[in-house]
Amino acid sequence: MLWLHPILQLAALLIAIRVLFMGINRFRFQHLKQKCPFNWKGHVKQGKIAAWLWMAGLVLGLYMAQHSWGALALTGPHYTAGMIMWPFILIGLVTGYLLQKPSGKQPGLALVHGVANVFAFVLALYQTWSGVEAVRLFLL
Repeated sequence: MLWLHPILQLAALLIAIRVLFMGINRFRFQHLKQKCPFNWKGHVKQGKIAAWLWMAGLVLGLYMAQHSWGALALTGPHYTAGMIMWPFILIGLVTGYLLQKPSGKQPGLALVHGVANVFAFVLALYQTWSGVEAVRLFLL
């Protein structure tokens, strides 16, 4: 059962890579005035999936750590980075939901959305590394 957390998080990261590249195109179009394709519906749908998988994986990771080991912070930096990551995921989700409504252009909100999600993505990369270390220490 402990393997469900890393599997969910890896799936979220793989989806997030695709969403990030779509978001980069949106940034280039909206802020740099470059012509490039942007799959709006795909970005919204896959972005929600990635963010909700990250949140589900985070909750599951906390639950499994408490249930299996009786403590939350045993994984040290992996736990800490996860606690730093969740507000960025939440900001990305809330701003994403606001941006999906057809209420005109909101470049400032889109920028906040993108920055929050880039921070979440960078933290997810770190989480991948620290998670591998946690698996080596606690599961193998």
